[in-house]
Amino acid sequence: MRAITVSEFGPPSVLVPAEVATPSPGPGQVLIEVTGAGVGPWDTKMRQGLFGPQDFPYVPGAEVSGLVTALGDASTTFTIGEPVFGRTGFFGGYAEYAVVGADGLTQAPGGLDLEAAGAVPIGAGTAIEGLDDHLHVAAGDSVLVAGAAGGVGLFVVQIAKARGARVVATASPGNDEFLRNLGANEVLDYHGDWVERARGVDAAFDCVGGPTWDGCLQAVRDGGRAVTIITSPGPPSGRDAVTVSSFSASITAERLAAAARLIDEGSVRVEIQERIPLDEAARAHEIVEGDHMRGKLVLIPG
Repeated sequence: MRAITVSEFGPPSVLVPAEVATPSPGPGQVLIEVTGAGVGPWDTKMRQGLFGPQDFPYVPGAEVSGLVTALGDASTTFTIGEPVFGRTGFFGGYAEYAVVGADGLTQAPGGLDLEAAGAVPIGAGTAIEGLDDHLHVAAGDSVLVAGAAGGVGLFVVQIAKARGARVVATASPGNDEFLRNLGANEVLDYHGDWVERARGVDAAFDCVGGPTWDGCLQAVRDGGRAVTIITSPGPPSGRDAVTVSSFSASITAERLAAAARLIDEGSVRVEIQERIPLDEAARAHEIVEGDHMRGKLVLIPG
């Protein structure tokens, strides 16, 4: 099968198309014919070696959609030919076929084309986990979303809105209309004094890290909550009255099913910036590393 391989850490050029053996599913696993493989900053950081040592060569790709083609054993409830989407675990998605654990896979949303579904799992699953398990967002809350136009942020905006929250988003000026169309009540230029303008929100979801995380902590009211997916919370910058946390997302079948329901009921739209042929994975990484993403990139095999 055709796949993208990485044989050393380095720039996007280390992503090399190659012919490799088609994997076989083991117990509790499913083999899918990939229709779409999402591309995110987690993939570029892995390629750069920022997640630590790796065995080479490897096939990158943490999220996929496609059709079930084989079952590892009779314990799985999927059927051959069923459209699904899920997470691979960081490896194997940039290929024509991928093995996915059944615990991280569910039926794809019926209201979304199957290619685009490959761009959903990590962003939507992360948003649901952060909003529900860390921020405990409820109707009437005000939620600050920092880095709202990116692959995770755009799901946070929409799902927070679906939970009944008032959403304040930060992004570059060109994304104002884009984010308002997704449900943001207010969009703040991250170059400006967004901290002061957002001050008093009940909760903050940080998708940027660094100084932006510090700004989120200052914007949240006393007794509020803040979560980051980029950095360890560390000391709360003098805001002892703010509950802080960080997490590395756990993309479960249950969270994926919740995301599929939100998509099918029309509460969440999937914004694809570009569909890119599999063999052009290096260009996809260049786009991600160029920053200022609006939506997601998805690689298309075949």
